[in-house]
Amino acid sequence: MNRQVFIEIFRHISSKIEQLKTFLIHDAHHKVENVRLVDRFNTRQQIIGTLFLTSTHIIFIDPEGKRETWILHSFISSVDKLPITQQGCPLRIRTKHFFSAEFIITKERDCTDLHATLSQLKPDSYEKLYCFLYQAPNYLEKIWDPFLLATEYMRMGVPNHDWKVDDSNSSFDICDTYPPLIYVPTSTTKAMLLGSSKFRSRGRLPVLTYLHPNGASITRCSQPLAGFSARCVEDEQLLQCILKTNSQSNTMYIVDTRPRINAVANRAAGKGYENEGYYSNAQFKFCPIENIHIMRGSLQKVLEVCEMKNPSMNQYLNALDNSSWLQHIKAVLDAAIFIARAIDIEKKNVLVHCSDGWDRTAQCCSLSSLLLCPYYRSIHGFRMLIEKEWLSFGHKFSDRCGHLRTNDNKEQSPVFLQFIESVWQLSQIYPTAFEFNERFLISLHDHSHSCQYGNFIGNCEKDRLDLGVKERTYSYWNYILQNVNDFKNSLFRPQSSYASEVLLPIIYPQTLKFWLNMYHRFDSGLLPKENIPNTLTHLVDHTTALNDHARLLEKRIRELRLTLENGITTPTSNEDIHELQDNHNITSFIEHDSGLSENELNQTTIESIQPKSLQPLNSSSDIESGISSDYSPQNKHLTSSYILQHQSSSEINDIPTLERIALELNSIALDWRSYNTPFHCTCSLPFDSAQRKYNCWRCGENFCIRCIEHGIRLPGLYSNSLVPVCKTCLRSIKLSPVFVDGSMPNKSNYRNQTDIKLPTSVFDQKQI
Repeated sequence: MNRQVFIEIFRHISSKIEQLKTFLIHDAHHKVENVRLVDRFNTRQQIIGTLFLTSTHIIFIDPEGKRETWILHSFISSVDKLPITQQGCPLRIRTKHFFSAEFIITKERDCTDLHATLSQLKPDSYEKLYCFLYQAPNYLEKIWDPFLLATEYMRMGVPNHDWKVDDSNSSFDICDTYPPLIYVPTSTTKAMLLGSSKFRSRGRLPVLTYLHPNGASITRCSQPLAGFSARCVEDEQLLQCILKTNSQSNTMYIVDTRPRINAVANRAAGKGYENEGYYSNAQFKFCPIENIHIMRGSLQKVLEVCEMKNPSMNQYLNALDNSSWLQHIKAVLDAAIFIARAIDIEKKNVLVHCSDGWDRTAQCCSLSSLLLCPYYRSIHGFRMLIEKEWLSFGHKFSDRCGHLRTNDNKEQSPVFLQFIESVWQLSQIYPTAFEFNERFLISLHDHSHSCQYGNFIGNCEKDRLDLGVKERTYSYWNYILQNVNDFKNSLFRPQSSYASEVLLPIIYPQTLKFWLNMYHRFDSGLLPKENIPNTLTHLVDHTTALNDHARLLEKRIRELRLTLENGITTPTSNEDIHELQDNHNITSFIEHDSGLSENELNQTTIESIQPKSLQPLNSSSDIESGISSDYSPQNKHLTSSYILQHQSSSEINDIPTLERIALELNSIALDWRSYNTPFHCTCSLPFDSAQRKYNCWRCGENFCIRCIEHGIRLPGLYSNSLVPVCKTCLRSIKLSPVFVDGSMPNKSNYRNQTDIKLPTSVFDQKQI
């Protein structure tokens, strides 16, 4: 058989197999009718609809109210069958991103079958996770922006005369939960590294994680296997080498992030903490952060508080206080601030560890780095921080988030959530110091549980390499990059002192807030009527649209005034333009706008030069727009011909007609609907506090991401920039006889939303 024919047949078969997979994914489902969705704040208010169970989502559709509720299988944390009532059999579903829904199913048999099915949905192997089945929308490509650990260390000035890169772990022989490259003092030997790794729990020896410009460093490791009297000379030598890398201090801190009583108890198991007599020039500090089991119980109490029905003020506040959640957040922040002060003010090296060095150690090292380095407060820098401290150094995402059915429930714990919330608390103290917004933090938390992207799969870098996630899945960071404007903080000011300096806050009990938009995001009635960051984003976008439209109107007014000044009749249609092609003696003035291309959409107009005696309405508007930087009416040469010497007669087609001007005037909405008004999109998708709402620049209404087309050029904008427009308005514009479709689709800025309606890509739209 001819090789080329064989290749074509193989491609055809592969395509058919993919189509079959897609068909099975989208069409195979279980359907239950006459299901009631109970409002947990008003049990009398119930919505009757149909419940669909697909291979990736639970979908509740209310045909009368046109409401849809989507629940991704990966999010489900518990499914409980409640006692039978007169209306039917209740089924309660709770999710990992704090959504709770109670469905009342008429037939008990249907409820039992559905409960049994949902209870077995969690996959039992990595290969069955959602990220390996997910079909992304067209604008999102399966491209992984490579994170190179070496690049991040080079940014910090490493390697240098004090620190070196070591490849002893290139095959994960020393520690399988560490990255292949580790950074250690230049004076260390391989014997020291091997000896220390054998003396530390899980082989997690002390390695560099952050180097401050003043020479002080943060190193991380796990607890020593010291017991009551054991010691390791190589480990002691390694810590002395770390101490000598900082010439500004002859002592260093060893920070144990566990309560002292817990560390002492671990000694009985042959572990524990460093013997102070064996480590000279070291100061020991315990920062009491509770273990994963205490944190899991604390979060459960928080969720019980959130589900309380009509509590009194005392009941609510007492229950929240009894959860101790904010006390735990304060403990994490206090530990990070202590480390940051030791580095910046005392200029001392700090070694951080907990038990195994992948939970509390990751929290404290990443938060202290965030406080010390402004770079980590940018979107790109925060990504590097997550990649380094959490992914490269082996936080157990799959175990802590419970990705698999085989995971031990006792291993689940909200460690990463506490880090995310600690960052949010800092952003409330320093609102102008962070480039990213609250939506970014919530998205990061949600996608660590969703299994939609391959970044957070597995328990360490080795697991992800073995699974081939970079070749087989989509990257979360690529998703962020394609939607980066949705995650920017409108209050961010790079030039502010907080944004460019070390942050060393003092955390009082009154400083911390309960994060309503995280834990109550689906309870719209409990949230503030006006969300300040969202309102600010709305105002910035609206102001940008109006200013852009005003610049075009100023240009048109100048053109019309000059036309009247010189006795030229404004063409009312394209036929009138053709009549002008034979008349080359009409006096006019033409302004060259060097920043615009004739091929770009809706900007094919001639621009008149302003006579010296005629002042523009806003002489700076053209320059401020950044479009025509060389505009200067005083320096332009006047011409007595409507058509310039170098201008062809066909260019007269650039004259704006009245139809064209009418289209420009009607293409921009002057009034925009507030973000606070709608609770559902026109497509039935319910809005929640974490979801990005978009105003259509043409009609001003609110829409979700799947009802908005990005990358559209509207005729009424001076800048010819790409803006969001709803699909209804887009169809109306394209039907206009004077509309020219010049917006070239591009995968980076134009989203084909047809794929987004499919169940496998619904989570991109922030659906439940």
